[in-house]
Amino acid sequence: MNKALRQIFWGYVFIFFRLHVGIDLLADPIGYILIFSGCSKIVEAYPVAKKAKFVALVGAFVSLPSVFVNLSEIPLTFGWSTYSGFLLVLKMVMGYYLFIVLKDVVKAFGDRALQKRTENTFKFYVAIHLFALAIQSFFMNVHGGGWVALALISLIGVLVMDILFLLLVGATRRVSPEQLRVNTLI
Repeated sequence: MNKALRQIFWGYVFIFFRLHVGIDLLADPIGYILIFSGCSKIVEAYPVAKKAKFVALVGAFVSLPSVFVNLSEIPLTFGWSTYSGFLLVLKMVMGYYLFIVLKDVVKAFGDRALQKRTENTFKFYVAIHLFALAIQSFFMNVHGGGWVALALISLIGVLVMDILFLLLVGATRRVSPEQLRVNTLI
């Protein structure tokens, strides 16, 4: 279990951070492959991981062009900006399914505090990411300082929620009971 959660953690780190020096050194496809591998290890014990595994497999192929194209550049052409938005949606869907897996894992551990933390983080993660995507769609069409501030606040919210998600995966790894590690052969 610990190894699977470690792979999911590092996979999400690769998806979350972008270090572009000619090519993306923290390539999204590698992150999706790590998540796929981590979910493959726990799919027998937690069948809900099948959906996360499928999204990770799709993400590994869809995100291949992001390795070679710097999507952080301002002004991107319409096609690349649409692709960049699609990758953000894919990351959010990946996060959603990983939260569903984490909720099942934490329920099996029986730690009530961690269950509550997972549930609360999940609610805020989805709400803030959806808000940021909505603001991004309006931001392109509306001019004004208020929208810039709102977009910046939503961006900061997304960054905070991604970091909180990574901290939650780390906390889940630390709470993992020893008997579950042995029983699931992970």
